[in-house]
Amino acid sequence: MIKGFQSEKFNCLFPTEYNIFIEKSDTEETRRCEKTHRVTDEKYILEISADEIKILCSGKKSAFYALCDIKERFANGKPQTGRFVCSPSFRIRGYIEGFYGEPWTFEKRLSVMKLMAENRMNTVYYAPKDDDYHRDLWREKYPPDALEKLAGLVEFAGKNYMDFHWCIAPGLSIKYSDENEFSLLVEKTKQLCSIGIRNFGLLLDDISSELVFEEDKEKYSETVNAHIDLIERYYAALKEIDAGISLTVCPTLYHGSGTEYYISKLGKDISPEINIFWTGRDICSRELTSFEALKFIEGTNHKPLYWDNYPVNDCAMFNEMHLSPIINRDPDLWKYSAGIISNCMEYAECSKIPLITFADYLWDSENYNYDSSWKKAIGQVIGRENVESFMPFADHLRTSCLKDENSAEFFAAVGRMETEFRNGNKSGLYSIMRTLSEKMNISRELLKKDIPLFAELSKWIKKFNIACELINKVIQLENGADEKLLAEIDSLAGEYESNPARLTEDINIRAEVRKLAKLN
Repeated sequence: MIKGFQSEKFNCLFPTEYNIFIEKSDTEETRRCEKTHRVTDEKYILEISADEIKILCSGKKSAFYALCDIKERFANGKPQTGRFVCSPSFRIRGYIEGFYGEPWTFEKRLSVMKLMAENRMNTVYYAPKDDDYHRDLWREKYPPDALEKLAGLVEFAGKNYMDFHWCIAPGLSIKYSDENEFSLLVEKTKQLCSIGIRNFGLLLDDISSELVFEEDKEKYSETVNAHIDLIERYYAALKEIDAGISLTVCPTLYHGSGTEYYISKLGKDISPEINIFWTGRDICSRELTSFEALKFIEGTNHKPLYWDNYPVNDCAMFNEMHLSPIINRDPDLWKYSAGIISNCMEYAECSKIPLITFADYLWDSENYNYDSSWKKAIGQVIGRENVESFMPFADHLRTSCLKDENSAEFFAAVGRMETEFRNGNKSGLYSIMRTLSEKMNISRELLKKDIPLFAELSKWIKKFNIACELINKVIQLENGADEKLLAEIDSLAGEYESNPARLTEDINIRAEVRKLAKLN
């Protein structure tokens, strides 16, 4: 039972036999974050006893976060008793639909947004590269049906305490010196304001670094001047519409040291209230460090708002599946950045797993444990009862710019088999192989279930199934290596190697089989 502040709103969210009391307390205790020295509406305090939980919070948002927190604590069993003061590390915590590929459906957008809100993210950016009205048709207003769906997203975001940012990307074709072009940009923006959007993004990424039109060259001399002028005029126009509107900019140069001429001049010449997207040292950065953030601040007079290109797997990465947890982000990065926005994959269900780990890191970066966060995330997406069975397959999907250890468990088993092989211990070798095969086959059976994530993973599941069949055949070598069996193994090896989906790599299957055949 939930009683107290706004209980009628929250009772449906959290069924439990515990008595939960929500007390509104708009005081320094419930508003000030001592660690970050910020006043926030996201802080809450939990007082948990054997049969009762008391929530102290300043408003609806913090009450919502508290109940989502309690729900997760119960999912792990009976919650630990005590007094827990909870507040976020990063101010801006969210994700962006900013990939190349098929945009998510309306239903997928709602599903991801709801789950991320429940994991205490507070921001969503709408910027799908293949939404024509976002990029190619930026001058044209949304037709009524598309605008209605956007309005639905905005309303849903508000109900789930998420700040919705709509982005426009005119850089491929805009003539910066043309007043009519600017008027079209403002009119398009006013259409979005009419459905309640008050956070905007101006994206100038993935365009030519040189001015195209002679009129622009004559007026601005160089691209950065055109961009500064466009950003400042657009920001002024937004403020005329509503003084509370916010703006985020993605510059043409969006990775590096942060001290390059373009980004330094742009940062120092635009309003300090405008957020600047930055991907870090690289487009897809293996790590984000506090030292690099400080260099960016020094170069631009802005804290970076990281557009983190993980777990995105578009363009050259389309055969990779990025399921691993976020790693290599400094624990104290919140001190030197405005926040982090994770760029998602075309695969909405798959994106949920790394996004949940982002949410954990962004909420409490200094106590973030990527391994426990990853297992929690998998459990939320496919059911906690399926986590262990899923892990032998998930072990092969940790390949990405993060340089995580892909196929770690598999290669650990291979290493043990190599030791047994060198020692001439045939029975020990095949015992390890059978254990590995049993785990993989349990995963294989799980992957047959009708779970949305598995439908998105079909390309990688198909290759994993070949791997399972291959290792099952190789185990038969224990009883002798006849020509028919070797031919079947060779055929499966060829099928595995010709499949472009990226799983386990750096292993010569045919060579390993020949070694085993000699052992027999």
